[in-house]
Amino acid sequence: MIFRIIYNLILYLSYPILKFLALFSNKLELFISGRKLVFDHLKSKGVNRDSWVWFHAASLGEFEQARPLILEYKKTFTKHKILLTFFSPSGYEVQKEFDAADCICYLPWDTTKNVNRFLDFCKINRAIFVKYEFWPNYFNGLSRRNIPVYSVSSIFRPNHFFFKSTGKSYRNILYNVKHFFVQNYESKKLLNSIGISQLSISGDTRLDRVYDLAQNHKRIDLIEKFLKNQECFVAGSTWPEDYKLMDYFLKNPTPIKIIIAPHKISKQSIDNLVKRIELPYTKWSDFDEKKDADKKVLIIDTIGQLAMIYRYAKFAYVGGGMRKGGLHNTLEPAAFGIPVVIGRYFSRFQEAVLLQKKGGIYSVQSPKKFRKTYLKLMNDAKLAERMGKINKGYIQSGKGATQHIIEIIKMHSIE
Repeated sequence: MIFRIIYNLILYLSYPILKFLALFSNKLELFISGRKLVFDHLKSKGVNRDSWVWFHAASLGEFEQARPLILEYKKTFTKHKILLTFFSPSGYEVQKEFDAADCICYLPWDTTKNVNRFLDFCKINRAIFVKYEFWPNYFNGLSRRNIPVYSVSSIFRPNHFFFKSTGKSYRNILYNVKHFFVQNYESKKLLNSIGISQLSISGDTRLDRVYDLAQNHKRIDLIEKFLKNQECFVAGSTWPEDYKLMDYFLKNPTPIKIIIAPHKISKQSIDNLVKRIELPYTKWSDFDEKKDADKKVLIIDTIGQLAMIYRYAKFAYVGGGMRKGGLHNTLEPAAFGIPVVIGRYFSRFQEAVLLQKKGGIYSVQSPKKFRKTYLKLMNDAKLAERMGKINKGYIQSGKGATQHIIEIIKMHSIE
């Protein structure tokens, strides 16, 4: 009871603060303004009629885990419509036109008033939350209405609040989950330790997503015109900290071309990158084959191309690993069977830890180490081939989580 009082008090006090901060942040402004329209949008899409399954993803990364499951669910449960909610603008703004969902909106703030309004209006048959999403009021509201809740591609660690002595009250919401589909044995062991047995180890649904991308890749004319059959190095989802590592290669010619896809594509972000580049460069948005095909660097200043661009790479660097907890998706390049390089911080990312141990990923901590690794991968074909095979094998052996989840949900449907 005390936990719920404190939790709800924090919710009520924090939202006005977020509204004030939104005056100075475009992302927060989207976070606030998008939520003003949610209930009108739900009404316009008729979520109060028929039968709906609710998928919730925090942001873009979690959506990539939900995507293959949504597509397979839609084929399996043809009478259900799909409601997809996001917590963050970085997920919603990119995927608000995702055509496999029948209604897409922001998750209303987790107050008891919003939760009751949302769940009383929406005709939800079951709810599927991705990875780390555990909202006390929503979970309690779903439980009171006897709506089954599933947690997919979830992963737990000993330092999570659920497993601390101070987190016992928060832990109670986990007992409302009908089934956990966890990524690894450690997560299973932790849940078992607090009396939760309604679970199975299914792995990560992202492996199904990236495997499908690699199997069904499409040509990208602009990339092929830029490369003109030359090899390239792709740096994806990069931040300023990552550019410090690769600074030498932004200033000095190499035998292969360079493609850089910044994580943020704002004018300021692109301008900061451009200031570091001393080689002839061009941007995706204004590429002209006659003028730009011979340039050495291509900046991807639009969203949505990176996953497919990796297929053109001899090897790739995945950004975010020079920031604690910020490493981006290493599975996308791994699926194309190429070596992957990352920064120093990756211990929170299971797939990166495993692939680094197996030898498919190299972690670098300094510009000197990056330069040494870059040159090694460029000149040692056997090493690059071996790393690529390790990565591709990991994807192939790990796929199948989506089908496993669907099969168990089907079993529950006929109980």
